[in-house]
Amino acid sequence: MIQNTLDAGYSEEERQSINALSELVRTASLTGEELPGQKKIAQMASQAGAEIEWLEVETAKLFEAYPDIAQYPTHWEHDLILPYDDRPSLQALKEAGLEDVLTYDNRPNLVARWPGTGGGKSLILNGHIDTVTIEPRGEWSTDPFGAEIRDGKLYGRGSVDMKGGVSAAIQAMRVLQDRGVRLRGDVLLQSVVNEEHAGNGTLDLVRRGITADAAIVLEPTQAQVFTSNAGGLYWTIEVPGTVRSPGARWEGSTRVGISAIEVLGPVIDALKQIEASYCEIGGPGAFSLVLGQVSGGHYDTATAGSATLRGTAYFADNVGDLTQVMDRFRALPGLVAQQEPYLAKYPIKVQFLHHDDGSVQAETPGIAQTVSDVLDQNHRNSEIMPGSFVCDLRHLVNRGKIPSIIFGPGDIAQAHKIDEHIEIKEYLEFIRMLTEVIPNWCNQDQDTGA
Repeated sequence: MIQNTLDAGYSEEERQSINALSELVRTASLTGEELPGQKKIAQMASQAGAEIEWLEVETAKLFEAYPDIAQYPTHWEHDLILPYDDRPSLQALKEAGLEDVLTYDNRPNLVARWPGTGGGKSLILNGHIDTVTIEPRGEWSTDPFGAEIRDGKLYGRGSVDMKGGVSAAIQAMRVLQDRGVRLRGDVLLQSVVNEEHAGNGTLDLVRRGITADAAIVLEPTQAQVFTSNAGGLYWTIEVPGTVRSPGARWEGSTRVGISAIEVLGPVIDALKQIEASYCEIGGPGAFSLVLGQVSGGHYDTATAGSATLRGTAYFADNVGDLTQVMDRFRALPGLVAQQEPYLAKYPIKVQFLHHDDGSVQAETPGIAQTVSDVLDQNHRNSEIMPGSFVCDLRHLVNRGKIPSIIFGPGDIAQAHKIDEHIEIKEYLEFIRMLTEVIPNWCNQDQDTGA
């Protein structure tokens, strides 16, 4: 049963939808441990009349088919642990002895299919079942897997990113089935694993040739239509130091004990220069740099022999492509050396942990206009816009060549946060809009769009 109380004004149909999301949020499915969540999705989709297919993600075949974009499998407990200079590779994974750690064993993709009667346009509804960690657990005001409802919000890890969207898709299909709505085109729900920090789940479905006339990625957009996604880069920088005790830091007038921590400043300044220069090209927010972690040193009584900076960068297509951005990071040692003589003698080391390409579609996808029309009829924001975050749209568009949009319930600002939540009203409204979007698209003629 749902925790706390629901407004008495909810219909039985709405209560079923809320209960479904609650059950899904209560089913933990952290990255690397997605199987319980996938089983719940299979149960929900089967009850809504879908045919279920399980498909294993095949790492070796991914690297063979897409050597420039395939990533190492990730797991929430040992995430992003294998840095690389250029691109990840299957050989490096083997040499590191991590094949049994970074694996897709018991982590299958799931495709739920509702066959159409024929002649209509097919539609993929894409979403990921994996969620990020709940840590730091002690900062949550509620059980991260409790699906607690208060003040019209449902709380829990994955509620917005992105179990809300996946559950909404299933509930929309259930409602259409219950109402006897006949669809001419097939509907395929793709519930994928390891979207977080990899994207290999969707990439493997593309590799297998699973396609449709259009796709909707159900990431949270507050029910707005996005037709592109930003590129992304996860980076790590090793900063050297020279270890000395306090009594040996100076040799006469020469400082010989240089802590890696004290020379972090020029490295950070150089990173901020990259961000500023890209924002001058593309405008404010065109490049978003995050300094996420810093670590270094071992003792209070010794200068740090090394320090590590880790972070991310998201970038719009108008500032450059992925290769160009990676090259800017590779040039950091020379830029830093100009500012700090010590780092000219002992250069920093720049490596990468994950990378995503951006996607831009030359033409506005027909599905975007279909959704926009539904939004307009419902007096919602119907503008078709570029997206500002990284998601699996890139694989569907860049490699699958499927006209696609991002369109989902909830606010992306809630993703990965403590006390993550989704507005129940928005979730239910999104389901209602999907029950209009799906037949409006799938009952168009496949050939003429009539």
